[in-house]
Amino acid sequence: MARKGSHKVRTGCLTCKARKVKCDENKPHCNRCITTGRACSGYVTKPSSGLLWQRPRQLFQSIDKPSEGRALQFFCEKTAQFLSGATDPYFWTHLVMQFSNFEPSVRHSVIAISSLYERFEAGDEMSHSGVQLRDDSLALQHYNAAIRELKTTDNQPLVLLVCILFICIEFLQSNKEEAMKHCKHGIALLERADYSWAKEHLLPVFRRLSSFPFFFGAGSMDFPDLVSVDSSLPPSFNGFADAASALDSLQSRTLRVVRLGDSYRFGKLLYKKVPSDLLEEQKVVANLLDKWHTLFESIDSGSMLPSTPATELYDLGIDFLEVMSRAILLIRYEISRVKLDMAFEADEMCYDQYLSNFQRAIDACALIDFIIPDEARIPPSKREPRFIFETGFTPWLHLIATKCRDLAVRLEALRLMRLLGVPRENLWELDQMYALARRVIEIEHGVVLDGDGQPATAVKYPGFPPDERRVRDTNMEPKPSVYIDLNGKETCGWTVGFVMRDEQGAIVTRTEFIIAS
Repeated sequence: MARKGSHKVRTGCLTCKARKVKCDENKPHCNRCITTGRACSGYVTKPSSGLLWQRPRQLFQSIDKPSEGRALQFFCEKTAQFLSGATDPYFWTHLVMQFSNFEPSVRHSVIAISSLYERFEAGDEMSHSGVQLRDDSLALQHYNAAIRELKTTDNQPLVLLVCILFICIEFLQSNKEEAMKHCKHGIALLERADYSWAKEHLLPVFRRLSSFPFFFGAGSMDFPDLVSVDSSLPPSFNGFADAASALDSLQSRTLRVVRLGDSYRFGKLLYKKVPSDLLEEQKVVANLLDKWHTLFESIDSGSMLPSTPATELYDLGIDFLEVMSRAILLIRYEISRVKLDMAFEADEMCYDQYLSNFQRAIDACALIDFIIPDEARIPPSKREPRFIFETGFTPWLHLIATKCRDLAVRLEALRLMRLLGVPRENLWELDQMYALARRVIEIEHGVVLDGDGQPATAVKYPGFPPDERRVRDTNMEPKPSVYIDLNGKETCGWTVGFVMRDEQGAIVTRTEFIIAS
């Protein structure tokens, strides 16, 4: 958001606009950035209000069907601009578009993504279960064509690139299992690959994707990791982008340890001795996270993640970028640190000692609230974009809302989920995560929350709830279902199993149907 009296820079490259300085608008990279030693982030193509197909003869010479040309144009002007979320959009806006001009498998994949993305953006009812290839003949045709093309090539970097596009297609369909397979295949290939180009441009994407299977509870023993291709922490970070890249790797290692600890927290190995190699990995990652935080704290306050089309769309400005950059990294660090420490701890009461970590993460995110202009405060159902490929704030705020037992902090996390979350962040469904966190709070504190997420009844447990009220874990059906109440009204929601402990200490599952918020 621009400060009072400051000039809003509305044209020029993304870097100059974020810095609010006049850009010479030289293409493809402005001279002002080059002469000052900055990386020029390029230019945003504003989406047109009415998307009419114009055959891009020079860019896509082999396209003859209007539907395909329109899908490619839609991808150029809108889809590619927003898929990256808060990360640098270069992969989608430049790399993918460049390859789609001469690699049929990439072009077919782009058309499939564009068609599914447009359908997703258009339909409210689709956001809870994704869009399906069987309902989109254009996307289905080109996804199958991309698969056929890929079977005829031994170009490993190309296979890795298209693998990311396939993952995006499965994300749009809410197809966790297939996305997991592609992710596993891509990381295994990258681990064995010796291609400098792939490691420079594709490793950062796969590094972020490597956390995704562990977030969703996949078995970690057979899932490849990127430790062998990741470098150690540098002596210092040049900026938030460097810090984010380093944290991506540490986050994946953290979540791997957490998944390996599932059985020791509430499974068959409950109260069993934890193997020394797991404890050693926990210790190593903890030390690396602490070192990361020390380096992070020394980053120049003027550093930030790059401006993105989403921040351009809402004219959020340099103040927002600085605060958002710090907040997204800090919440990831604080929650990773807590989850790592609790990886093998069966006692949920131990989370209470990390209140300061939760509070620091919430304080960092709450600062964003102060600088978002009123015109950008749009309800999630009407917010653009409605889908991003990357992970944003939603899962981290959800973890605070469900694992921090201080009522004020977790209610603030619930509120911030609505403010900062994207309706769909890869497989994270904002409505689903909000409804689940809300119900966990109600169960643990013995309270009913109103439409704004505030107590509507007396709070039975206003302090830290007792152990038998605490939810250890949740099991939610992957697809929503429709519940018909006594009045015949249809309600969309999910059947959820809340894993708890009864007064005798036995693990029990409490099953409920929660309504989509």
